[in-house]
Amino acid sequence: MKTLAKILLSVVLLLVLGGLGGYFYMQQKFAPPANQLRVTGLPAQGVFVWQADANARRAHQLVPVRVPGCARTCYLQFDTGAPYTVFYAHPLAALHAQYPAAGPALLPQADTVRNLAFRLAGARMLVRRAPVLQYGAHTLPADTAAPFIVGTLGADVLEGRVLVIDYLRRRFSLYAAVPDSLAGRADFVPLELKSRRVMLSATVPGQSGPLMFDSGSSAFALLTSQSRWQELRRPAAPVRTTSVNSWGKTLTTHTAPTAAALRLGATELSLGTVSYMTGMNLMQQLLTRVSGLAGMLGNEPFAGRTIILDAPGGRFGVLR
Repeated sequence: MKTLAKILLSVVLLLVLGGLGGYFYMQQKFAPPANQLRVTGLPAQGVFVWQADANARRAHQLVPVRVPGCARTCYLQFDTGAPYTVFYAHPLAALHAQYPAAGPALLPQADTVRNLAFRLAGARMLVRRAPVLQYGAHTLPADTAAPFIVGTLGADVLEGRVLVIDYLRRRFSLYAAVPDSLAGRADFVPLELKSRRVMLSATVPGQSGPLMFDSGSSAFALLTSQSRWQELRRPAAPVRTTSVNSWGKTLTTHTAPTAAALRLGATELSLGTVSYMTGMNLMQQLLTRVSGLAGMLGNEPFAGRTIILDAPGGRFGVLR
């Protein structure tokens, strides 16, 4: 009996240690590289635009940027779900062909651009190193007013800074600290920029675990598991099934109306809809499990409101 007990104890210890080791391994595997984005010239204010797709009017949130040597305004998709800024090879090649004065900074070396400078709403940005994906449009639109997307602005822009998004007026502002004029008018909840992912201590009915704010999921209110979706959706309500493009991979979303509300401190916001997604690869599923996510919030719950992402202060606010 003693021998059997020792064997069982050894098995339990191995399972515990293996689980802990696996947990820390996955945390390390998903940790982003060192921040390569340098930002100066704050405060800065600008206007963003919405890009529609076949499924939503506000599918992508785009911010305008100016590259030295390029007469055309370009755009980056703002995506807090991306832990670092990336650029797209095809638009960069088209831009360099049209504006050779932009110089070699637009030309990737081994799928990486180096020392690429641009301006965002008056702020000066310098990316020391950024990955370049084989993605994006091959030619510039004939309409010079049409958004030409050259990459994705990730959550690295938040590190050590404050971002204010005014959805009603389609304005965004970058600060070193939260202005006093805004701090006193907001309800705040804890925010953690964990591995450069924006984790909020907000609540929805029956939720356990943090919610991730993912501005790249613009068209959705709350993305959660299928089981939570079943609990939150209105019974017998129609379900809308759509295909979405995630970095060239097609995923399927299932969306239904919900009466559930999102609570951030004293502020309560109607979700309107709840969604779940199928088609994620194993690594995406592991990331969700390791992070302990209860779900992801897109831009939709904050439509018509102003939010504050105060990374240095560790708080997320909604203006009253």
